[in-house]
Amino acid sequence: MKIIVCIKQVPLVEQLKFDPDAKRLVRDGVPSEINAFDKRAITRAVELKKEFGVAASSRDMIDSAGDKIPPRDNASEVVVITMGPPQARDALYEALAMGADRAVHLLGKEFAGADTLATARALARACQKIGYDLIFCGKYSTDAETAQVPPMLAEFLDAAQVMGATKVQVNADGKSLTIVRELDDGFETLECAMPAVLSAAERLCKPARATPEDLQAAKQKEIEIIEPSALASDLNLFGAAGSPTWVTEIYSIEPKRRRVLRVADGNADAVTQEVVRDLAQAGAFGASERADAEFFAPGEQNLQGESIWVVAELNAGNLRPVTFELLGRATQLAEKIGGNVAAVLIGHNVSHLAKTLAAYGATRVYLADAPALSAYATETHTAILADAIRAHHPYAALIPSTANGRDLAPRVAARLNIGLTGDCIGLEIDDQKRLVQLKPAFGGNIVAPILTKTRPAMATIRAGMLRAAAPDPGRKAKIEQLPVDKLGAPRTRITATEMNTPAGVELDSARAIVVVGMGVGAPENLPVVYDLAAVLRAPLGATRRVVDAGWLPRQLQIGLTGRSVAPRLYITIGVSGKFNHTVGMQRAEFVLAINNNPDADIFKHADYGIVGDWAVVVPALTRAFKNARA
Repeated sequence: MKIIVCIKQVPLVEQLKFDPDAKRLVRDGVPSEINAFDKRAITRAVELKKEFGVAASSRDMIDSAGDKIPPRDNASEVVVITMGPPQARDALYEALAMGADRAVHLLGKEFAGADTLATARALARACQKIGYDLIFCGKYSTDAETAQVPPMLAEFLDAAQVMGATKVQVNADGKSLTIVRELDDGFETLECAMPAVLSAAERLCKPARATPEDLQAAKQKEIEIIEPSALASDLNLFGAAGSPTWVTEIYSIEPKRRRVLRVADGNADAVTQEVVRDLAQAGAFGASERADAEFFAPGEQNLQGESIWVVAELNAGNLRPVTFELLGRATQLAEKIGGNVAAVLIGHNVSHLAKTLAAYGATRVYLADAPALSAYATETHTAILADAIRAHHPYAALIPSTANGRDLAPRVAARLNIGLTGDCIGLEIDDQKRLVQLKPAFGGNIVAPILTKTRPAMATIRAGMLRAAAPDPGRKAKIEQLPVDKLGAPRTRITATEMNTPAGVELDSARAIVVVGMGVGAPENLPVVYDLAAVLRAPLGATRRVVDAGWLPRQLQIGLTGRSVAPRLYITIGVSGKFNHTVGMQRAEFVLAINNNPDADIFKHADYGIVGDWAVVVPALTRAFKNARA
């Protein structure tokens, strides 16, 4: 079995600095490393090669004449590939030291400046040249956080895909895989035919470490160079020339926090009452300060104008709240371009939801309803959405940046050869009536406004960034059926689903979130935290260490390798405040931190802080919120 692992060398995000005058990131002196998710992909690929070799050696292999073939363990190999500048070879050496057999470097000035589509196109052609049974990627790169290259790569190669894998096993037939995929509120187990493209979630495995001796030995190995001309005669397919999206500028969005610190030394009730009063006076319990965050009545829409599409997302048969947020913003954008808003609804027995979509702003609903669509499947949903876009030519297509949205949108974009901006936190219309997509990067420290050369403009948008229009049950929408008679059978099949925490979805649009750190001490102490969360009607979030310890489900992890949130109020309890966590909370409007260490980093990222024993402070805070509500 031949496994290709696509890797990227990324800077240490926490060491990057932003120069506000030059409006650029300062990379000088910042070391680079293999992307964290890619290390897990390498590790599991090497493990699979060994497992497959053992399994193959225990099976009777028969040739076409019916004779037994001697087992060939060395027929399996792991090939690691990267596209980047000359210094990226250091990442390839490390991958070889981790157990990869071969290393391939896509190197040439024509590759420079590539967006995700141009990157996937180059990687796909290289993978075809090398040959493969399985391609492994990291879930996303920690510098750009797009999660777009793996699905685009799968589409260019016409391969099955499973994103966010937490378990991967080769089945006894040697031709298919059993994979557990991480969702926002649980897990799916799937059977998947090979060839396939997978992306590695953080919990797939513990990454292997290369020893100095392994690194020294790896540097004696040859790295194969593939130049652009070896992949295509038309070099405009690659790099900046082949990229449909481009960045106009970058700017910092690091929030300015108040950093008001109080010490609860025997007076927890008084201190917590003061903090709740401060929060109330600052507006933490009122309407959001974000300009687009109020409920509003949408204006008249021009049914003859260009259409902005919102792809509705379902959860347990209901519309996910992020759908209403996108419809709300779409109605505002449609007014600026003199157009209208349409929704795309895909599922089974979902036609009744069209009324709700109309109430929230859709003037037309494109409906695909069939038994084969009862559960999300990448290939069927891609076919329906891509065909609908070809047929109706919308101005823009907006998709929620959820586990399924990030799985679907890149594949559709690759099928249509159009640009995609992932994980946006805002959308604007410029003076040329172009859609400006505001994309955070490098741990959320900066925002890059991105424009698209192709039509439609396509973007995935984080939940909780926008607010819905006020629903009007009297609004009507025209229903237009999408064809569902030629869907075909997907190459992945769901065999089991485990939903372990509805809070994974609730975090999307929560107005308040209570976050647990290791400072809470033990999982048996969580009931006190649940009491506070109940008063605020808030879901719980968690740091990586809390999740790794098994105190709370993985879907609740907030941070660099977890999720980003944007609540009105964010309360941390026993959270130290390391960079990997704080990047996930930057869009919170008000942060209250509780920690017994006055020098804890979390206080640098908080508007209000309480120094004290959490076991005393949290019950007092719960009482203060109850009194304030009364």
